Amino acid sequence: AYADGRIAKEGIKRLETAAKNPDKPFFLALGFVKPHLPFTAPKKYWDMHNPSKFELSPFQNHPAGAPSYAGKRGGEIVNYSPLSVENLKTDKIQRTLLHGYYATTTYTDAQIGKVTKALDNLGLSKSTIIVLWGDHGWHLGDHGYWTKHTNYEQSNRIPLLFVAPGIAQKGATTSQLAETVDIYPTLAELAGLPKPDGPQPMDGKSLLPVLKNPKKSIGDHVYHCFPRRNKMGRAIRTQRFRLVQWYNMKNPTLEPEYELYDYQSDPMERVNIASSKPQAFNRLLNILKKHPLPKKWYRAH
Repeated sequence: AYADGRIAKEGIKRLETAAKNPDKPFFLALGFVKPHLPFTAPKKYWDMHNPSKFELSPFQNHPAGAPSYAGKRGGEIVNYSPLSVENLKTDKIQRTLLHGYYATTTYTDAQIGKVTKALDNLGLSKSTIIVLWGDHGWHLGDHGYWTKHTNYEQSNRIPLLFVAPGIAQKGATTSQLAETVDIYPTLAELAGLPKPDGPQPMDGKSLLPVLKNPKKSIGDHVYHCFPRRNKMGRAIRTQRFRLVQWYNMKNPTLEPEYELYDYQSDPMERVNIASSKPQAFNRLLNILKKHPLPKKWYRAH
């Protein structure tokens, strides 16, 4: 009865068709919806989790010294009754939301399991590349935020898993930073296709060297951006730091505001150290300058 169940079913049907033509390459993209709001899933997935055992975020405040507009209280989540900015602060509501997040994630995990099991049953596993990723992260009460739409860690860190038979090491993990734009060139190289080309330069890098050797490094930072209240937050993340530059889209002559976080000493982003750590700030800013400002900003509607 749920969309993700139907998506998994259709995916399996198409894999069955592909298995009948073993000499013909195939590409299949499945877009699962959950754990996107609303938190609805079959009851059995709710019953798998005990909300009393969830650990609530130990830090639920805005980062000290951060611009007020950089964070997000409320937003889309308070469109769902009976949620409000105030009751989101209560333990009961937070545990209910965590329960819903875990239930819907477990439900989607089961659908993915159906598809991968079909790959095994159809004899396609040893010749099929699989990539699983999420399009964004999710605040679960950290900073007092819920959902996404920020430039903080929880909103931008995503799952990214590759299965590349004969190439990737089974069960291996890497600390190499990656962006979603890296997926396309990685898939092309894994499939033995020509390097992707187009009318404009590609920002993505193939992660194939990292899949072969998880200790391999192909870059020292990643880039991301998200707007808040007519300000564009352009950011870079290194292994240790994140620098966010808040650029005024309406008046670009104004001096940008900055956020800097050290995940070695402050993994919960408690304090903006942009003004107190000039050496790190200047080093990160020089890296950010490698990513040129667009000639014109476009706001999404």
